[in-house]
Amino acid sequence: MNADVIVRHIVAGFFLVDADWMVRLGNPRASTLLRRPLSDIEGKALWDAIPGLRNTSAADKLMSSGSGTIERRTEFFSPTLYNWFEIWCVPDGPDVRYVFFTDVTDRARAMQSDAVRESLRHILMDAPVAITVTKGADHRLEMINTAARALLGDRNLEGLTLRAALPEVDSKIFELIDGVFETGEPVTMRDLVVTYDRNGDGHMYTGTFDVTYLPLRSTSGEIEGTIQTAVETTRYTAAPAATT
Repeated sequence: MNADVIVRHIVAGFFLVDADWMVRLGNPRASTLLRRPLSDIEGKALWDAIPGLRNTSAADKLMSSGSGTIERRTEFFSPTLYNWFEIWCVPDGPDVRYVFFTDVTDRARAMQSDAVRESLRHILMDAPVAITVTKGADHRLEMINTAARALLGDRNLEGLTLRAALPEVDSKIFELIDGVFETGEPVTMRDLVVTYDRNGDGHMYTGTFDVTYLPLRSTSGEIEGTIQTAVETTRYTAAPAATT
């Protein structure tokens, strides 16, 4: 197959670049990715052909390929296009370089989202308020932060449903959480009285808690779980009785 035909139909953007980093030839995919006609690209320096590339660390890395045979690969965010690109440069002697690039915006944003979620998880784990996160209609425990563990005898209950983890708790509380999952309406209650096996040793403990139950939504808006927060108020509600 003719090399020109291959270049025209590859899924990556392609530039033939000379020793001065001037774009001598581009393919249709390059025009599509950069949202510019080839007539506005060919004849320009590579750093100007790809908007925002000039004077960046990505440009420095590509230039380091020199006239040798070492392929250089880098990622670059174009503020103008608001897209991430993976770019790789393949030298072919002192006068010719082949530059390929693809749009990796979805991958880059997914990685950033993962990093944000992990950072948020660390923040939630160290929050001074008890926080638990459940997934699904059966409220399976996915996360129990440090403050919540202190209310549960530091037990590892992740993976269990709320009803399986705390079967002794009044079923009306679970029904409240069911309602949040079904309707998406949050519930807040002050000084809620809860009796439960705090340490998992069979001894019942009764305390009061300010609680909030919130729907947990996916990026598409679907309810996929619930978030429960709790602050124990037992010592405050018990204080008046202790002084009379």
